[in-house]
Amino acid sequence: MKRYLRTLFVLNALLSISLNLNAQCITGNCENGDGKMIYKNQDTYEGHWTNGYPNGKGTFAFGQSVYVGEFLNGNFDGKGKLTWADGTIYFGDFQSNALHGEGVMLWANGNRYEGRFHQDAILGKGQFDFANGDHYQGEFNDGKAEGNGVYTYKNGDIYTGEFKKGKKRGLGTIHYVNGDVFNGSFKKDLRNGKGTLTTADTVVVGYWVNGELNKVFEKKKIKTSQSTGEAL
Repeated sequence: MKRYLRTLFVLNALLSISLNLNAQCITGNCENGDGKMIYKNQDTYEGHWTNGYPNGKGTFAFGQSVYVGEFLNGNFDGKGKLTWADGTIYFGDFQSNALHGEGVMLWANGNRYEGRFHQDAILGKGQFDFANGDHYQGEFNDGKAEGNGVYTYKNGDIYTGEFKKGKKRGLGTIHYVNGDVFNGSFKKDLRNGKGTLTTADTVVVGYWVNGELNKVFEKKKIKTSQSTGEAL
């Protein structure tokens, strides 16, 4: 989640609450109590008020987006649900108008994230389910996989290891659905550096550059049991 979401949707919306310019309380008590306010731009807030500011539980509709949840001194603060005009939904913790704490984001394109948010950014531990069937669970920084995690591809391949800016980088192990295993160094999602590739009948220790085997240090056949077919 990028900070522009806050700028475009949340911060601009809250300005109309805090300014109260040409606003009209159409029902109830919009100073201290429960009431509904309509603003000049047709945004509306309905819920609890304290000293002229939304406080407690309420609903704020701005443009085609809606926030339902807790407020503190006119800010989204506490538990809430924010639905954008394009169908994207966030529900979870807010702090001073920002997505902050534990939450779930459901994008209109089918992507789903559940985990930590920090000042509108996905940061910390969480899990991301991609619309294409891929799945990542681990550490994030600014919305991208960074640190240690496990990435499961929809075809069954599984990578466990280090990430940087959303790509495999550092040490890791990838188990392929065909039974092959590569353990070694990665950079920009490709094998880069020293590693070991184990197939059904061969072990290759070598050096890879941009995904291609550049140098072989050792190569040996795997002996298998004639009765079980398992490696000896």
